[in-house]
Amino acid sequence: MKITTRDLLADTLVEALENPATAALLRCLAAYCQTVRQTSPSMAVERFLQPAPETGRERVLTLLEKHPLLSWDPRGGSGDVTLSSVFASEWNEIMAKLIQYGSALTEWTPDETASTQTNALRKGVLLFNYRLFFEVHEVLEAQWVNETGEEKRFFQGLIQIAVAFYHLGNNNLRGALSLLQDGMAKIAPHRPAFLGVEIHDFLVGVQICRDELRQLRPEEQTDFPAEKIPRLRFLDESVTAAS
Repeated sequence: MKITTRDLLADTLVEALENPATAALLRCLAAYCQTVRQTSPSMAVERFLQPAPETGRERVLTLLEKHPLLSWDPRGGSGDVTLSSVFASEWNEIMAKLIQYGSALTEWTPDETASTQTNALRKGVLLFNYRLFFEVHEVLEAQWVNETGEEKRFFQGLIQIAVAFYHLGNNNLRGALSLLQDGMAKIAPHRPAFLGVEIHDFLVGVQICRDELRQLRPEEQTDFPAEKIPRLRFLDESVTAAS
């Protein structure tokens, strides 16, 4: 996938985690991608908008009409919509990513009472567990720039681990190993938990990954099973305090 396309998709997801209208837009895109895998890529606008709440469809339609991913054909009543031909060579990757985004959104509940720091970490945990590693970088870096001291170092460590697995997915084994080492070193002093994020078990899993990756030859890195990548856990305040 082109970098510009990757960034466009990630920006849409990051906004969707904060903005209900963009979240509805993304759900429409995800449902569309699920459907057109087995049908014509052209879809009537009314059908395209079905995943959006009825009361918000006009707002979602306005956002969709402006979104660069889509192409609109006004003929035949309200018209049809399809993915823009500009992205034709990337359609399969785009559709897979948007479906992944839609799945992640089903588990996201905004918390207006939480601090921006806590919300950033909640987003990071969710996206990490959906293996959306570049997107983890995007949401955590936006908060990292506002942090100081050990909290800033902790955020950087999480970012480095996420980017390490992103590099692994792009066949950059050396970069992945280097960032895993750096990231582990930054978050390890905060075991067993820090800022509501469970650290001990996560680090055990990351170290297992690192050790196994060290044994791979470069041509074998694509065989590393994604299910071995550990999950992150966000703990509630009572568990964190007990830690």
